[in-house]
Amino acid sequence: MSLWYLRNGKIIKRRYCNRTWVFVSGDPFDLDFLARQLDVSDFGYNWSSRSDVYGSMDGIEIAVNPSRTKDLIRSVERIGLNRKFRVFNGDLDPVMRFMTENGLEFFHLDSPYDHDPPVESLLVGGKVRGRDIAGVTMDGESYLPERMVLMDLEERISDSPMIIYDNSYEAFKLILYKMRDLGLKIPRVRTRTGSTYQSYGQMHYKSPTVHLSGKICIPSDSFIYAEAGLPGIYEISRTSSLPPATAAMVTPGTAVSTMEETVAVKNGVLVPLYKDDHELEKSVEELSLTDRGGIALQPEPGLYEDVYEIDFSSMYPSIIVRYNLSPETIGKTHGYVVPDTPYRVNTEKTGFLSQALGNLLEKRLFYKSIKWEDEVYRSRDTSLKWMLLTSFGYTGYKNAKFGKIEAHESITSIGRSVLSKAMKLAESMGFSVIHGIVDSLWIKGDGDVEELMRRIKQDTKIDIVLDGHYRWIVFLPARSGLGSLNRYIGMRMDGAYKIRGIELRRKDVPEISRKFQLEALKIFEGCESVSDIGSKYLELQSLENRYLKTMHEFPREYFCINMKITRRPEDYKVRNMQKIALEDLRRQGIEVSPGERIPMVVTDRKRGIIDMEGNYEGIDADFYRHHLYRAFECFDFLVSRGMSERKNRVRKLTDPLFQSA
Repeated sequence: MSLWYLRNGKIIKRRYCNRTWVFVSGDPFDLDFLARQLDVSDFGYNWSSRSDVYGSMDGIEIAVNPSRTKDLIRSVERIGLNRKFRVFNGDLDPVMRFMTENGLEFFHLDSPYDHDPPVESLLVGGKVRGRDIAGVTMDGESYLPERMVLMDLEERISDSPMIIYDNSYEAFKLILYKMRDLGLKIPRVRTRTGSTYQSYGQMHYKSPTVHLSGKICIPSDSFIYAEAGLPGIYEISRTSSLPPATAAMVTPGTAVSTMEETVAVKNGVLVPLYKDDHELEKSVEELSLTDRGGIALQPEPGLYEDVYEIDFSSMYPSIIVRYNLSPETIGKTHGYVVPDTPYRVNTEKTGFLSQALGNLLEKRLFYKSIKWEDEVYRSRDTSLKWMLLTSFGYTGYKNAKFGKIEAHESITSIGRSVLSKAMKLAESMGFSVIHGIVDSLWIKGDGDVEELMRRIKQDTKIDIVLDGHYRWIVFLPARSGLGSLNRYIGMRMDGAYKIRGIELRRKDVPEISRKFQLEALKIFEGCESVSDIGSKYLELQSLENRYLKTMHEFPREYFCINMKITRRPEDYKVRNMQKIALEDLRRQGIEVSPGERIPMVVTDRKRGIIDMEGNYEGIDADFYRHHLYRAFECFDFLVSRGMSERKNRVRKLTDPLFQSA
């Protein structure tokens, strides 16, 4: 095992011998037979007693080099006919295990307030034309791929322990290969092909990865890097005991799963190779009752004034910790009753999941409380937030080592109960509930919101915070006309916007739509009330007309749209823009996988003409006009509701019927 230490600004490399072990349990007779087989092998072993989350067990502990672990497991499974033995600690990440067992930590901090140690980094990428490099970027500056530029890149790579690379269309790999062909010195290169995967019904693509020997290589399209930057990657590496390069590439769910395994190794708890605690038997009635998600109210589309948004802090992870939910604590015999389920939770000892997530939750709540003080704290809070968000989902994941569907169902059941209690308390204290979704409530009224939150926390045991106090907020309609669960524009009391679900937040709309919405938001910045919004009608109309009339005068990059590819070219039944783009790129020798995005300008949609290289002039005005109309809709709805409310208030002031009332 090779480790790099940062000492007094210098990086020192040390190598360690790394031996590990796996644990095998089973029937005593079968274990005796396994021991006899091990006697004639080169594997050392000893009889031992160890514990998993459910309790103690006897078995055999087999010493092995990490590189031979898979071979050992295959042999054990073959001897046990793939059914007689249970194997533990057989697929743990070797780096995580080494770090944990030796009490080491990546990017160790003496205090949570400390900043991460400085590591010099290089941001590198390039532009590809066909299979050739057309340009090189270093730290945001663009260059032609000339020899002198590549020689400078050679020196920069040599001096930088960390490389943050863009490998879209394999640009970074092609740059490295060109440097090698020119005889320039580069570290040993390892590559891995890209992959397409589905998540929550959406197609995603993970770009090909590049690793340079002796360097920390971070892909710039890493989810965590995009969300939380290097401080977020360092925090996940610290928490999960995964190397930073690995922490950057895994999903938050894998990171939290590895963190749980870290806690298990630290506490001497065995981690099963295969999960085998199957779902408890349920009647149809029980399944119908328990297999439900969180509460989601449907708001009445409209414009509201003086609205509070209160939010449970990391609700589901907090429920796991505060209510002691873990695979081994949930049953049907003793303990407190989970609402609307046949389950009971044993509270005689702390459950493994409650313990594993407790420190993570505490750390996240700490950084959430100070994230306004420093961008580094904000990044750490973001990375921990994503780990906690996925920790709930992993309790119901079929292959999660410490997951159990009954735990997942108990979490959502308690979540529904908690939100229902909060709604009833709010209504009893003078508030009306406008909207609610899983862990958040939007309320309006004259009650004491601080006292309300204190009572909610007291009754539910879950921390709750005031996430926003809005001068006004508009909940937008869906295409059906009903209220959309997650499309709104709100103006906080401090003048900051909170926006969800409109074109400004989407990746698949042209830039001109986002630019319009940014300008439209500026129109309403000074609006203190609903009546003020209604007065902005003419100003909004003027802005919309300007965009429509002068559309051709905007820079060409305003019409670029990042079109997501959802299938292979031959799988598209209709010759749409995606298929046309894929066929064009294939002719250039470029293959694009499902989940990737292709930037393009639509020149003539009906004739199937798109521009990806700046080879065509003009745009399809009807296509972009349609997108602009879609961008107008939410602001037209906002101002129309403002005008309606303005008229109602004038009527109340002038109508004798209202005056006499």
